[in-house]
Amino acid sequence: MRWMLCFIFFVLMSSVYMENVMPGKTEETTDGEQIVKYELDNGLTVILEENHSSPVVAVNTWVKVGSACELEGEYGIAHVHEHMLFKGTKNRGVGEIAKIIESNGGDINAFTSFDETVYFVVIASRFIDTALDVLSDAVGNSLFDQGELDKELEVVLQEIRRGEDSPSRNLSEKLFSTAYEVHPYKRPIIGTSDSVRSFNREKIVNFYKKWYSPENMVLVVVGDFKINVIVPKIEDTFGKLINKETSDCKIHEEPKQNKLKTFIISKDLQEGYFSLAYHIPNATSKDTPVLDVISIILGSGDSSRLYRRIKEEKGLVNNIYSYSFTPKYNGMFVVGGSLNPDKSKNAYIEILKEINKLKTEPVSSSELEKAKINIESDSIYTKETVQGQAQKFGFYEVEAGKHNYEKIYLDAVSKVTPEDIVRISNKYFNNGNLIMGVLLPDSNLAISEKDLEKIASDSKKITKEAKDNKGKEKQDSPNIVNITLDNGIRLLIKENRAVPLFAARAVFLGGVRFEDESNNGVSNFVSKMFTRGTESRSSEEIAVEIESLAGQIEGFSGRNSFGVTVESLSKYFDHVMEIFSDVVKNPVFDETEIERARMEIISSLNLEADNPVRTTINLFLNTLFREHPYKFNTLGSMETINAIGNKTLKEFYNKYANPQNLVIAVVGDVDANKVKSTVEKYFGSLKKENMILPEIVAETPPNEIRDVEFHQKDRSQTNIILGFQAPTLNDDDRYAFEILNTILAGQGGRLFLELRDKKSLAYTVTSFFTFGLEPGFFGVYIGTAPEKEREAIDGIKEQLQLLLDDGITDDELNRAKNYLVGNFEIGLQQNSSQATKIAFDEIYGIGWDEYQRYPDMIYKVRKEDVVELAKKHIDLKKYTIAVVRPDNTDQ
Repeated sequence: MRWMLCFIFFVLMSSVYMENVMPGKTEETTDGEQIVKYELDNGLTVILEENHSSPVVAVNTWVKVGSACELEGEYGIAHVHEHMLFKGTKNRGVGEIAKIIESNGGDINAFTSFDETVYFVVIASRFIDTALDVLSDAVGNSLFDQGELDKELEVVLQEIRRGEDSPSRNLSEKLFSTAYEVHPYKRPIIGTSDSVRSFNREKIVNFYKKWYSPENMVLVVVGDFKINVIVPKIEDTFGKLINKETSDCKIHEEPKQNKLKTFIISKDLQEGYFSLAYHIPNATSKDTPVLDVISIILGSGDSSRLYRRIKEEKGLVNNIYSYSFTPKYNGMFVVGGSLNPDKSKNAYIEILKEINKLKTEPVSSSELEKAKINIESDSIYTKETVQGQAQKFGFYEVEAGKHNYEKIYLDAVSKVTPEDIVRISNKYFNNGNLIMGVLLPDSNLAISEKDLEKIASDSKKITKEAKDNKGKEKQDSPNIVNITLDNGIRLLIKENRAVPLFAARAVFLGGVRFEDESNNGVSNFVSKMFTRGTESRSSEEIAVEIESLAGQIEGFSGRNSFGVTVESLSKYFDHVMEIFSDVVKNPVFDETEIERARMEIISSLNLEADNPVRTTINLFLNTLFREHPYKFNTLGSMETINAIGNKTLKEFYNKYANPQNLVIAVVGDVDANKVKSTVEKYFGSLKKENMILPEIVAETPPNEIRDVEFHQKDRSQTNIILGFQAPTLNDDDRYAFEILNTILAGQGGRLFLELRDKKSLAYTVTSFFTFGLEPGFFGVYIGTAPEKEREAIDGIKEQLQLLLDDGITDDELNRAKNYLVGNFEIGLQQNSSQATKIAFDEIYGIGWDEYQRYPDMIYKVRKEDVVELAKKHIDLKKYTIAVVRPDNTDQ
């Protein structure tokens, strides 16, 4: 049920049913909020929830058709509809749908899964009428213009090429195609290049007529509205959709697997990737809650068995996880990760040992309780965003047949016993039900299919022996409290009583900005060590303790800062803050843990090397900046990471982890007075010492064109970034710069419309920026087919030149302003995002209250401000360009 592929989270509901509140409607209450489900005359199912915690609303349309319903010759066609439904209707032209939503500060997007296609808008609640009108128009009146279809098919082909360059995508598709023989889950949702090229308008329209009928849709609206007000608005929009007869989705049932399946694939990579899976039932099976508990015990979090024993204790993998994929039809229990290819045999041996232990050794009561708490806490975290709530309702309605199915599910989770885990593990975790595979560098095929078969066979013998031996044995106030403690710590507190959660951030100035050629990566390395042991707790004890409180704690590091984040339920506030203070104040930099962190960072560097986009970004920054430390990779380099040791880490920590260099922000369901006394109790012992921060000199922008290129083997797509320096965090120009970027980026932006929609040069094209304490960076990214590289670069330069020559329109300015302010409000729904925002703004010298000034500063920007800023930063005679293309491609 907790399957990551659809990003679905669960909400704990205590529902009380009330009859005949509204004619033909079912109404519930959840924690004081109203939930209504009813059906329109045209057959459309409607689910509404009032949620007044933020002035935001989410409107979701779930169409009950995904790739699983496609027939021969249609593979990937459901996903093409995801692209085409925003491409013009009887009432709106190309680009207008996204433009209207973004002009009102909202986001519009869609996704396709095996079982459904979902279209959604998240927008400020004052614009709910617009969201309903636009989304109903898109799903009910799409035109499927032939010219637009031809362009969008090219975009989908670019998306397929991008997937071909993703190791995780390669491995996942191979896993599914091996696991399923007849069931349509064996096919990639996106289709193949051949199938997509075969589509024409007739096929697209026929599929649309076949499936896109109100009776085959679910409308979910969650947010800041009144039900009696929104019901007639839905009737006037979605109620006008014409019902059509739809087909049944005929699915071939997957036969039971009775024999181990294995596969080995290879590419030109730096890292190895592995995956194993067992067939399991669907979302509504009585076994699913037990499997979800198992997935947490095995591979969710730093205290999970696989993480502790396979990664940390034995050092056999660089990353490991497990999850339970339980969609509408039978799914899979998956364990995966990355590793050094030479360790793949031993890794698989130990992983299967850990899985098979569940068959013979009951889990401890503490492990079981921790898993249950984490599943239940997911439901509370979902409530922080209206989109999370809407997705949850839609998922349960479409996949499980009941929007409130979670109540049944969570009740079952609460009743899971150690004996259930043993029983279910024996039922599903068997070799005849197992699929094992690896994706390895073609230069190091360190394991074979015969090796995998032997490892699985040996594990079966060990499990049988263990069984035999066992048988012989017996939101209230928006105001922020701003306090400076005696030792210099700046404490920011914001009470938000909407949900029983809190988030805290401890932020120090640091990051890449305080690094040099010899210690690049040290800030990130230190951040990894925060949770790897203190004077009183081991890394395992930290993980077990915090996860037993349904909390999360981790270090972070970036270009300008480093620190620690923590989140948990409010009822555990004091205990969590004690752990939080311990990891911030008392990291011990144990040699064993240093080596584990080192391997983790090296793995991350390898993963970056396998990611063409990340490679392009690193190459771009290293070319744009020649002196300033922003040129460095935040992870460091292989050379520096291998050289950094205990002494370097301690020196960096002791130099910058100073209370005068520390901001702590706490946001959530807390009492400000209690927060102050708690922080004083746990952080007051940090000694105030004089410190001098290094002076970093801004780098002069390039005075000529700088270009760099890199060739990667076994790639399908060329990745390009063309860019310039950007303003600083403390420069008021940055507000105009955000508007400039928004006009270029986004689905309604110039780059998307001109280079993707009209010219079909890419699946992904956008602009991006990062401000810095010294000038940051701005760039335009495009991923394109190698043969279109020159056209793509010319297209980027053409759009930038048009901006400089012709300026921007009033409509573009207003759309960008509304989008930025609306998106800003949406982004601050969560306690964690609020704590991060105020902490960073305070430590960077912007001021914690910038979030209160932000909307006004955006709305004050004039057209001439944007144009003047563009001319100041964009000079097409002095740009920096980085190109990463497939090897043996001449341009």
